Amino acid sequence: MARGRRAATSREADFGREVVLSIIGLVAGLKDPDPLARRLAIEKLGHIGGAEAAGALVLMLRDPDDATRTLAAYSLAAIGVDAVEPLTWYLTTWQGPVDAVVPTVIGVLRAERGLDFLTAHVADPSPATRSAIAAALGRIGGDRALPPLLELLRDMVDEVRIAAARALGDVGSPLAVNALIDEMADENPPVRVAAVEALGRIGSQETVDILSRASSEDPDSGVRKTAMAALRRLSAGSITQPIQALSGNDLGERIRAVSQLLEQGKAATLPLTELLTNAEPTLRASAAEVLGTLGDTSALSALTAALADTDDRVRLSATTALGRIKHARSAQALTCLLGDQDDKVAAAAACGLENLGELAVDLVCGLLDHETVDVRVRAIDVLGRLRYRGACDRLIRGLADKVIWVRSVSAHALGEIGDGRAVPALNDALKDRDLVVRAQAAEALGRLRDFAATLPLLSILNDDSDLVRINALRALGRIGNPVAIPFLEDALDAAEPGVRCAGIAGLAAMRVTGVLPRLHRMSRNWPVGREPKEVREAAQQAITVLEAALAQDALQLKLGESGENRERNDGS
Repeated sequence: MARGRRAATSREADFGREVVLSIIGLVAGLKDPDPLARRLAIEKLGHIGGAEAAGALVLMLRDPDDATRTLAAYSLAAIGVDAVEPLTWYLTTWQGPVDAVVPTVIGVLRAERGLDFLTAHVADPSPATRSAIAAALGRIGGDRALPPLLELLRDMVDEVRIAAARALGDVGSPLAVNALIDEMADENPPVRVAAVEALGRIGSQETVDILSRASSEDPDSGVRKTAMAALRRLSAGSITQPIQALSGNDLGERIRAVSQLLEQGKAATLPLTELLTNAEPTLRASAAEVLGTLGDTSALSALTAALADTDDRVRLSATTALGRIKHARSAQALTCLLGDQDDKVAAAAACGLENLGELAVDLVCGLLDHETVDVRVRAIDVLGRLRYRGACDRLIRGLADKVIWVRSVSAHALGEIGDGRAVPALNDALKDRDLVVRAQAAEALGRLRDFAATLPLLSILNDDSDLVRINALRALGRIGNPVAIPFLEDALDAAEPGVRCAGIAGLAAMRVTGVLPRLHRMSRNWPVGREPKEVREAAQQAITVLEAALAQDALQLKLGESGENRERNDGS
């Protein structure tokens, strides 16, 4: 048995000597003037492997023949880890320019000890070499790879920036996000594609936001497609389950699914937009609602398309969602819906335009001369809600429109806007032949609180319409001209409960505390009091306001007296 071990050891020794002799012969072949002979020697050394062969192969990285240098690099890569130390030692003495094959083999071997060499050559004059350096840095990774990669990301050559962006995606560090976002403004689409791919691989919430915008707003279809693919990858793991739950019949599960999707933020946008084409209307409507809550502009195209859905619930949900996404495209889509045949959709569009604010103003103003009355009315209403003073003159003209509904809504809108220029026209509107217009004009004048409206409002306290008288009394209370107090007190004896309530509200607004005894009597419950419930409640509310005013006055008086006493004491 001992003889067997000695025989095996002898065979190993013989094999080792053969390898050494073979390497010696092949090293001599590396010096052959014929490139083919040198390549044959390189191939054989690659098959032998080991540090000894690698030590010989690294010398060929400076061979004058391109194909020979490339073959040497591939052979070193094939040897693997045994080639790292000879390669890195050799590179410490490197001088002069670098061929792209050198950083390529460093990258393939993931030789961290080659980072210093790569960093030292990021300014190499060859774009191909700089690109190879970027790729190698990406393969090696780590924090030390970031600074040179960020420098290469600012390179003047597109292919280098593309390689650097891809390498940063390989590294996957969130520290690279801002630099990659900056590259999203690059004029070259392939650079933006590489930046999008890298951001998708990093996968932070910040990257989701930028990818979401790119998927809908980038002018290049390739960039948009890449961004969508990246979003789909990011959302695949965490979004699938809540999406499936959203389509279930369990209400509790669906509510939890919505909550989970909202937590995911914009990462949920893409799968939700895809649900807008689902066969189930309830699911389409739910997806639209969640998209509106997310407020991601990348969903605008899908939501706009959903406005043509055959199901009314989906159209309503899409309309509401667009109103929550502050973008000019939302305003354009919603403006077109003010004339929708479905009143619910039209009303939702009006609410959405109100929410969009300034984005909607010009578009809505353009509808004031629309041929359809309903559209004009809704446009006026929206401008009133927006309190857009620029529409005041147009709305004043609306008070003279031949359509009653236009006149009425114009008066209401002018009150919402609160521009004093409307007072004369609203005073004239108190004489309108329609009671609704007169009532709306009176209410608007109360909102404007201009003393000039006092006499015109007093003149309609004998109007045939209770609604007009009620609005006039409340308006007089808001304006606060003392001349109205006797008229308000007189209204407490009116036959109509609504008029009495308006008189009470007006007196409370003007803080007329002298009517408190009368109000206490009016607030008594049956059988002591005989007023209906609405009047009693109005009186009780007014008593609370007026007694608080008395208490405040008493406190101010007491504080004033205390201050005077201190001054007298200080003077003495």
